[in-house]
Amino acid sequence: MDIKLLRSFATVALLEHVGQAAERLHISQSPLSRQIQQLESELGVTLFHREKKRLRLTEAGRKFLDEVTPFLHHHERLKDYGRSLTQADVGRLDIGYVEAAIHSRLLPEALARLNTPGGIDIHLHAMRSKQQQELLQERALDVALLHTPPEMSERFLQKKVLTEPILLAMPTKQAIAAPTPEDLQGQRWIADHQHLNPAARSRLLHACELAGFQPNIVLDVSGPQAALACVEAGLGFTFIQQSLAARVPETVSLVMLPWLPLDITLYAVWRKEDTRPLISEFLNALDMSHSVNCTQGE
Repeated sequence: MDIKLLRSFATVALLEHVGQAAERLHISQSPLSRQIQQLESELGVTLFHREKKRLRLTEAGRKFLDEVTPFLHHHERLKDYGRSLTQADVGRLDIGYVEAAIHSRLLPEALARLNTPGGIDIHLHAMRSKQQQELLQERALDVALLHTPPEMSERFLQKKVLTEPILLAMPTKQAIAAPTPEDLQGQRWIADHQHLNPAARSRLLHACELAGFQPNIVLDVSGPQAALACVEAGLGFTFIQQSLAARVPETVSLVMLPWLPLDITLYAVWRKEDTRPLISEFLNALDMSHSVNCTQGE
């Protein structure tokens, strides 16, 4: 199967528009349409629903994309690896991360500490924990920074690289000085989409249950910045990691809940077989950044 067809398919699937995909691939629309038709003919399945100006993936198309994406990642890595064989001091590092790794400054500071001779070809991939686990298995990632590590396996090594307190964020006009579980029982809550991060939703609900209240989640959002914007608008309460406190406007009040068994935890996960010095250097940089962040937070 021609890899050009797979790359065209992935681009159309991403943009859901033949014209925009053709522009990105630097070809005209007619050849691109023929490539998609050729791929569908080879596979014997319909990959897209054709609409007026857009293409939507069919169920078969979504399943095929799940396989194609890591394959294309690995293909690019193989090309880079081949080019680097004559430059032994240059390496590529593909790092997956969740938003908390950026908000806590853990990842930026770790990258700033890397000092490998010849430089490093670094590629960062923002994605959920589950996606990172899948791409790590497919060898499309070298290191994953995630909330939920895979179950213990002989294939992977893991270490905890960050633990950060969470804070309750409230609209200032509705702020409670020292909230109790009873105070929070009747409030409206904002939380991350359950289908995007089911593990995080489960941890949140479990911690609240242990503390003695059940959050009434009335609004699902994507990410802490969106949640904070909704709190600022007076739409409800939410939880954020402590490192976001400096970015909170005056219309949002923050308070720590010592009685709530919940925090932000990040793990670094990598393949046991990958013994390149570059991996060790990055893990050491993470350790140093974690130590600095812990000291600043005390």
